Amino acid sequence: MRKILLITYHFPPSGAVAVYRMLGLTRYLPALGWQPTVIAPPRVPWEPEDTSLLAQIPPGTPVERVPFASGFFGKITRRIAPEAHWLGKARGPAVRMIRAQQPAAIITSSPPGCVHVLGMRLSKRFGLPWIADFRDPWVTNRPPSEVCKLGPCDAWLERRAMKQASVLVANTPLNQAGWAKAFPEFAAKIVTIPNGFDPERFVGVPTVRKSDNIPTMLHAGELYYGRDPRPLLDALKILQSGPERLPLQIDFVGRATEGTFDLAEEIRTRVLEDCVSIHGQMPYTQAIQRMLGADILLLLQAAGHPLGVPAKLYEYLGAGRPILALAEPEGDIAWALRTSKVLHRIAPPTDVERIKQALVELTGEIKAGLPAVPEPAALQQFTRERMAQRFAECLQRCTTSDPAVQP
Repeated sequence: MRKILLITYHFPPSGAVAVYRMLGLTRYLPALGWQPTVIAPPRVPWEPEDTSLLAQIPPGTPVERVPFASGFFGKITRRIAPEAHWLGKARGPAVRMIRAQQPAAIITSSPPGCVHVLGMRLSKRFGLPWIADFRDPWVTNRPPSEVCKLGPCDAWLERRAMKQASVLVANTPLNQAGWAKAFPEFAAKIVTIPNGFDPERFVGVPTVRKSDNIPTMLHAGELYYGRDPRPLLDALKILQSGPERLPLQIDFVGRATEGTFDLAEEIRTRVLEDCVSIHGQMPYTQAIQRMLGADILLLLQAAGHPLGVPAKLYEYLGAGRPILALAEPEGDIAWALRTSKVLHRIAPPTDVERIKQALVELTGEIKAGLPAVPEPAALQQFTRERMAQRFAECLQRCTTSDPAVQP
């Protein structure tokens, strides 16, 4: 059993969706000959917490908890550098863990992108292969409006990480393509490893389905980063009041964290209180129950953002229910849905008419009895076990004499 050092901001009891990628590595890499040792905060103060996820960490996994700065000066430090200050606190424990555990490689997983700075320094100091895992873009592939908010050194640090890392892991094909275009000299060591789901999490879970035979649609997770359900509400309003009336119950489970609009007020304005409900955040297991009991699962993406696949999509695939995605038709989400072969419809996020058409078509196919997953084998490439296998392949290659990894 060879060891790896995994450095991440997101690990249980954090309830952020990023946690599941890290859990997948700790759960499945040991069966492939790699034992993760983890350095992470005990919690990220501004993110949700789900203590039930602690039970999913394999027993015996070494985990070093490095807290964020606290006290009076800690508050000042967190205000100046809310995420980056943690790197200084984590460096000493990381050095001690490397000396004690003797890992064969390092994996850092972002965001935040600054976590790769620690991987870069440790890799150089100890001569260890280093895999930089990007769950989201750092600088490259981000919209200009977001890039301008980054620090002056981020682009320089990103290029250094691209140069020094043994393997660069993108989580979608469009991210890999963007990097290859921006850094053609490093293209040979960039790979795509998508997120995934655990099939066993969906087996034997009791579901609660409504007895009134009205189709239900569920959105599970936060509304943030420009994800806007109002065009969907407009489409539903038209369908509820027109001659082609479509009975449908929509449930939103999770938080709305941006504050750009009041979802409850938007529902009231359209007089949709009888068919649209808002629920708060709930534990992972309850969310799975709700997914399995829904007729349609709703995925929202910000308009004009073709890159990226929200982690919830992989949980949706695991639930095996039809999916309505309000996303760019030629983006990463469309790639994942088409590759998985799950029953779905994709409509541009702000196109009310096409959203309306997608609702009518998808509910019609469900009533016709079309299977949600016509080819279950297509889903296997989106399991966390397969994700871990691909990481293991990267680890094997970068710890041998030939570190080259083909895309």
